Amino acid sequence: MNRATTPDHVAAVVAIPDRVLRNYWVTQTYADLSRALASRLAPETVNWCTFGCWASATVGASMRGEAMPAWLAERVRLPDGLMGVAAEPTHHHGGSSVVHLVGDLRPDRVLDVVRALLGEMALNLSNGNTEVFAEIAPPAAVLLAHDAPTPEARAAVLAACDGAPEIDGENWLKIGYGHWLDALGEPDPRRRSQLVLAGSLRLGGHEQNHLQPAIAGAMDMGVDEATARLRERLGRDDPRAAQAGEWLDRALEPAARALGDAWGTIMTDAYGVWQSPEGTWRLDHDVPMPASGVFVPSDVADPVVADLAALRDRFDRADGEGRGSAARDWEVFDERMNFITNLFVSRHHSLDLLAEPFDDATRAALAADTVPPEP
Repeated sequence: MNRATTPDHVAAVVAIPDRVLRNYWVTQTYADLSRALASRLAPETVNWCTFGCWASATVGASMRGEAMPAWLAERVRLPDGLMGVAAEPTHHHGGSSVVHLVGDLRPDRVLDVVRALLGEMALNLSNGNTEVFAEIAPPAAVLLAHDAPTPEARAAVLAACDGAPEIDGENWLKIGYGHWLDALGEPDPRRRSQLVLAGSLRLGGHEQNHLQPAIAGAMDMGVDEATARLRERLGRDDPRAAQAGEWLDRALEPAARALGDAWGTIMTDAYGVWQSPEGTWRLDHDVPMPASGVFVPSDVADPVVADLAALRDRFDRADGEGRGSAARDWEVFDERMNFITNLFVSRHHSLDLLAEPFDDATRAALAADTVPPEP
């Protein structure tokens, strides 16, 4: 497969069967769309696909198990990352009591449960990454396929947004692309810049709304799934676990609770991050001040685009310099949008984000339709 920004290329990326290879191509295609859109919309700005590129790269590192702490990775990663089949259980048979079953809850059994939960998380990350790309990338490719912002081009782009999930009864994907289409014909640089930012924020809201069930489920997975997975793991070693009923569930509750508590830490440390050329940021920390020392660029400081003003009023809880932008509870949509709004505003002119996400060796592997070697 060759790099491209066409609708056919986007469809081909979505159809790649190998999840790891598909994530690499999603990331690369976002980068190519990002640069092409920047040159068309407003050359001194970035856009949602710019942030989508680095978010997809972060997802890729997470789903391959590269982003987790070394102490955890060496215990739970399989040769093919996190999404492989769990290792065969070690069979062991002990006494007949529930107490003995629970007392025999060896570390390898607990690690099997953690591995299974993380593997399921990796699958969810892969699915979510593909679903968002399949919604947001096609209209971008259609926009770039037209040389001029004609009525026919506008109709084609907005038609590509039809059927997207709505927020508060509105198609935010269509509204966002509508702002970008307006930017194409806007002669005033300040208003044009604000239309690009408003469009990016609408697409960011669409993405986060789409991912809400997966994010909430992932954060709750440790507590909700631990008991059932521990029971299942015990049952593979000793069939008597299946007959132990509620007694076993009650006996397992302390271990499941401890797993659930640890899960929140794992999710924050391994998955609650955003990686870009600026480094790795924790999402439960404030968005850092840009190197320029200016958090809110002058051309977006006082909105003249009504929707930009409305979006910032709704989501921005920071003080204008990033303090208060942290997503303390990543499960809450408005918390995530607070972080994202401050990220998008503060990095609206950060052209370093348009850099290539991969090195030459990785791009060569993609061109050969092979999964790149692990960094």
